[in-house]
Amino acid sequence: MSAELLVANLLRVASEDLDGARLLGTANNRNAVYLCEQAAEKIIRAVLTTEGKHAGIKHLLNEMVDLIPDENPLKPDLRSIERLAAYATAYRYPTATGRIKQTPPASDLDLDLQKVATALQRAATQFGVDLAKRDAPAANARPAR
Repeated sequence: MSAELLVANLLRVASEDLDGARLLGTANNRNAVYLCEQAAEKIIRAVLTTEGKHAGIKHLLNEMVDLIPDENPLKPDLRSIERLAAYATAYRYPTATGRIKQTPPASDLDLDLQKVATALQRAATQFGVDLAKRDAPAANARPAR
């Protein structure tokens, strides 16, 4: 598989995750924050791919962002969404004591959704990805500088 195709499709799936998070958020469904985190993770993985780096299977977004060179202009946007890593598992299962975590306030989710949307749009623009077209050409997977 080409890096260009992987980058483009990571961003396209991130876009779908973000759409799903928005829909679930309107229903106050706790899975909205999980999908928001998944979108953030895919965006970060796409940028890592353009840098020729692989982050493994962990959901440690801050460690993934650390792998991106500081001169990459997308890094500040990715730093702003790395805190979403806590949502990768926190809302998918009851806690160790059997409780269901209280979902974040809608205002927090809205802010997170906006930050992820901004990072997604900037990455899509940087790499020339048409998010609406699944069969569109692959991305320009050169590092952003």
